Amino acid sequence: TMCSPAEAVYVKRPVDSVTVPGAEGTFTVTNNHSLIVSQLKAGVITVRDGTDLKDFFISDGFLFFNHATDGSGCCTADISAVEVVPTSALDKDRATQVLSELLAAPKDTEWDRSKSQLGAALVNQVLKAAE
Repeated sequence: TMCSPAEAVYVKRPVDSVTVPGAEGTFTVTNNHSLIVSQLKAGVITVRDGTDLKDFFISDGFLFFNHATDGSGCCTADISAVEVVPTSALDKDRATQVLSELLAAPKDTEWDRSKSQLGAALVNQVLKAAE
């Protein structure tokens, strides 16, 4: 299952593997992976179902991986993210414009500097995912 507060992208759908941007690095989970809870950082999630690959950008979130509880033998990966967007929907030109605005904005206060730094980091990940 992969969802955000706005939508459910996958709901209990079997797939072959999921590659996620973990806080400590990118990793892939498949059926029978060891149990894991991981914080996710901004980046691309790749869902592999046979030869079909689908990429999604997330701003951040969590992955919960559990063993099967229903006797099916299929493990479950639940991904809860603040935002989940197909990478094909990312607008590189708009992201570049937003980055320019963030970098040009005043940085007089600690809040201004933090907003600029965090915003630029997120937009840079959007640009990387849009390539």
